Amino acid sequence: MSLIESAIKRARARAGKDPQTPTKSGLPRPPPPVAVPAERIPAMRLAVDPAVCSEHRILLDGWARDNERAVAAFRILRTRLLQRARLQQWTFIGITSASVNDGKSLTALNLALSLSRERNTEVVLLDLDMRNPSICRYLGVNPPHSLRDYFEQRITADELFFSIGVEKLLFASGKVTTESASELLGTRLLGDLKEYIRQRTMNPIVLIDLPPLLHTDDALVVAPSVDALVLIAAEGHTDRVALNKALELIGEFPLAGLVLTRTIEASRQFEYGYGLPRT
Repeated sequence: MSLIESAIKRARARAGKDPQTPTKSGLPRPPPPVAVPAERIPAMRLAVDPAVCSEHRILLDGWARDNERAVAAFRILRTRLLQRARLQQWTFIGITSASVNDGKSLTALNLALSLSRERNTEVVLLDLDMRNPSICRYLGVNPPHSLRDYFEQRITADELFFSIGVEKLLFASGKVTTESASELLGTRLLGDLKEYIRQRTMNPIVLIDLPPLLHTDDALVVAPSVDALVLIAAEGHTDRVALNKALELIGEFPLAGLVLTRTIEASRQFEYGYGLPRT
């Protein structure tokens, strides 16, 4: 059995164990009514660098128009993830990988852009990979504040978020790194930030870009605070032993799915491709 087949089999098995919220009829419990927030998240508008976005294969404007197959691949991923999130009533979804250079941040960013095109969902992308933040680098933006500033209590949440002009999509990221990420993420401020987002958005999906599991404990510090995790693996790059170890490390947490990048099958059909295990 190949690495891909083995990983998908384990992910499907894990996904089948996720708790449901059934009603007496046996159907999933419908989500509660969505109230209009009294306050919205203030966000500074930043202009992206088109050349930088194109270089990093960000699905904006011209690059998206020229790569319809990549857009379609992310649309499928978006739909599968939304189906699971609505069934399980998930809001906060962490995105991590076993090792570096598996494509997790690019996946998180392009998935956020795809989700924002869904009419009934507001999307927030948090770049909590504070040892190596990359979302701003991929977009070519330089916000005045970073998530490190928030966690070190130099700014409030009202000063944290920015927009790139895409409707229903907000970011919190930065370019400043820190080696104290796990200590900062373990404070009450993460819970405060989650509540802040929850109270100021309607029907949100919050994607959280996390560091690789085998390089630091940051992702494991955050894992209890998210509703589910998505694990990224790259065919031809992710080591079998590393992937199995990563699955073991997150074994006690809900798994939304396994996203496979750089797959041989996808490369025949798409510029690059992604997949999410069916449940």
